[in-house]
Amino acid sequence: MLLKHLSPEKCLSLLFCLCLAGCASAPLEASDPAPPRYQLNYLIKLVPGEDRAVVTMTIEPGKMVRQLKFDNPDGKFFAVEANGNWREESGELWWDLPDGKAVMTVSTRITHRRNEKGYDAFVTEDWALFRGDDIVPNVSTQKELPGAMAEAELDFELPDDWSIETGWVRLKDNRFRIDNPERRFDRPIGWMLAGDLGTRRDRIQGTSVAVSAPKGSGFQRMDVLVFLNIVWRQYKSAFDTLPEKLLIVGGDDPLWRGGLSAPNSFYLHADRPIVSENGTSPLLHELFHMVTRIRGAKNDETNDDWIAEGLAEYYSVELLHRAKGLNNSRKKKVIRRLARWGKDVTYLRGGRSHGKITARAVVWFDQLADEIEAESKGEYALDDVVRQLMVKREVSLEDLQASTEQLMGKRLKAFDDPLLTEKKKRS
Repeated sequence: MLLKHLSPEKCLSLLFCLCLAGCASAPLEASDPAPPRYQLNYLIKLVPGEDRAVVTMTIEPGKMVRQLKFDNPDGKFFAVEANGNWREESGELWWDLPDGKAVMTVSTRITHRRNEKGYDAFVTEDWALFRGDDIVPNVSTQKELPGAMAEAELDFELPDDWSIETGWVRLKDNRFRIDNPERRFDRPIGWMLAGDLGTRRDRIQGTSVAVSAPKGSGFQRMDVLVFLNIVWRQYKSAFDTLPEKLLIVGGDDPLWRGGLSAPNSFYLHADRPIVSENGTSPLLHELFHMVTRIRGAKNDETNDDWIAEGLAEYYSVELLHRAKGLNNSRKKKVIRRLARWGKDVTYLRGGRSHGKITARAVVWFDQLADEIEAESKGEYALDDVVRQLMVKREVSLEDLQASTEQLMGKRLKAFDDPLLTEKKKRS
């Protein structure tokens, strides 16, 4: 109201003084400068008739990265061409990039036999299944500009009438955005399937899901998609976060008769059931590995692979139970059956976990889950421990015990089980 009684000149003078006072009382905050960015583009050309993938990496400007080191065990990557300077020594490729546009091209074979029972990468005249990890060399930056980050994309050059599926977000046609927040130099890892494909898609609680297999394969794409809709809410509730996109790929012989996970995708053989006769789910087992990325730590004395495999198998039962796929009675029967199968196991930390060891680990985790719930009067669950382990990823028994004790405030009886200590007692 006071301004009404002042002349225009005095009003302007007063407002100017108020502005100066405001600036003096609130110092300016310097915003962090945006990190320098460069373009990183991958082009993968599939040549099925030659069982070959040709990978071209383009980096612009190269002066932001300066030098890269690629793993090249046993000369896996060949026909190398690059501008700038490059050399090969002791199973490694070293590349000194030019200042401007830097381009390197390498070739590699696609087909890979996992063991005598099948292939975990295979190519035919109609389709190709592989992991980006095996097609694009593992790389580390050596002299990059501090803080520099890649804006990465992946493109494919395919035979006529082929399509492509990856676990990355599709931008357009055969082009994908590669964005791994954990890396500044992104690499297109995960499962990829190209060819004459049949694919089913859905969006489940914010995650774009694609289930894909070669046309004519026995892989039950729609069954998988329906099943995921049933259990997805339980996965989100248990682990708090789920990926932006998920790709599930499958196929028949001569592919390996098992399941294999990657950070944004997983593979399952067409003959693997969604739910086994023993009540566990190979599909949910691999989904656990993909979502949590927990792996067991190992050293010269112990191998805690049983933690990752036991948790994956336990949750394949538990989350199916929470989704009402198994009632209480059926879940108890599943646990009892696994206990009988693993009854001869006396030590969980002795080697790689499979079969009876994993079965016995499931029983142990079921007991741990019951003890956590009973001791906390329902305030905590094994889910809370798993979320902590997801941050650490490579997990030992000591890590598992520390996370549990941090949550509960005391040591639980499950950790005194001879299954975890018997070898120590023998020595």
